[in-house]
Amino acid sequence: MDADVLVVGGGPAGAATALLLARDGHRVALVDRARFPRPKPCGEYLNPSAVAVLERLGLADEVAASGARLSGMFIAGPDGTSVWVPFASGRGMLVPRERLDHALLCAAAAAGADVREEVRVDAVRPAADGRPPAVEARTRRGAVVLSARLVVGADGLRSVVARTGGRLVPPPWGRYTLGAHFEGIDAPAPRGDLHLGDGWYAGAALYGGGAGNVVIAVDRTMLRGGSADLEGVFMDACRRLPVLAGMTARARRTTPFASVGPLGFARRPAVAPGVLLVGDAAGTIDPMTGEGLAVALRGAALAAEAAAGFLAGEPWGRMLRGYELARARASADTWRLGRLLQWVVRHPNLAAWLLRRLARDPAGATALLAAASGLRPANEVLSARFAARLAIGAT
Repeated sequence: MDADVLVVGGGPAGAATALLLARDGHRVALVDRARFPRPKPCGEYLNPSAVAVLERLGLADEVAASGARLSGMFIAGPDGTSVWVPFASGRGMLVPRERLDHALLCAAAAAGADVREEVRVDAVRPAADGRPPAVEARTRRGAVVLSARLVVGADGLRSVVARTGGRLVPPPWGRYTLGAHFEGIDAPAPRGDLHLGDGWYAGAALYGGGAGNVVIAVDRTMLRGGSADLEGVFMDACRRLPVLAGMTARARRTTPFASVGPLGFARRPAVAPGVLLVGDAAGTIDPMTGEGLAVALRGAALAAEAAAGFLAGEPWGRMLRGYELARARASADTWRLGRLLQWVVRHPNLAAWLLRRLARDPAGATALLAAASGLRPANEVLSARFAARLAIGAT
């Protein structure tokens, strides 16, 4: 047997899971098809909830050295209304994904995890008839089979591990992201932006000196032109966002466009005996307010705790029920509030009205962002009292 736990996927969810288990003394192997550091499509924004997990891992200062810390979020609406919203507590962060992922992976290796890069997983064999689960993979040297007491699938949106249980069903109403890095952006920095459009949105991670990462999240119909027209789609989307249009009028792209999707609200349970899922492999959200990385990192802590219990002798069924319940509880507020905010974005007049109200009520804006970022219970803003506050003004 190659390890107690074999993690497939070296992104934040997989690397953090491996790191936590290795620190607890378990034999952990992690495989990924890429060689790190590698670029990754992402908004590159960590909200205070995600930063808090990095602090618990002891990595916040190291990661921050590769990016910038934030004290709030800048939000602009489809009619040009804008508001800067301070965080209720903690700090956010901007960091390129290639640096974040590499830092987490190096920390996992330093803790004792056996990290193997350029390993492409082709199939997973679940546990059966007393045999442990195994992974069929390919390396530069040829085919290999790796076995462990537990396989953790952290291999993303199109997870090979998740396909062990059958066809992957895409989330309904899923959006596709399209983004790149730019220079010459005309905006203060560092700053993390959210720009709301007509049923879609864009995010900007502004690092300073005109450098930044701009990502749009659009409906599939906006990408019908195909890869040859990605720049046209992107520039047209930016022009339709009044504040972002002014910021990017003279910007120059410095990296190729990258796209990922569909992103939406969908869960996948553990798919087979001896196989656990975490991160985007376990389910996705539409991370409009930057919850994507926070969900991945919090999910890693839950997966590591569940895996440790299983290795200590907890029966598979009981461990799995506990893990799924913990996941549901941890994501309940994110789903409730996130889906409501997505509905608001699909009604641009309502989105513009909401931003105008929040611009007049900084405390209300901070409370809403705190709930969306997982810092406060969603019930604090999903209430008749908060709705009345928005309708008649702050009291």
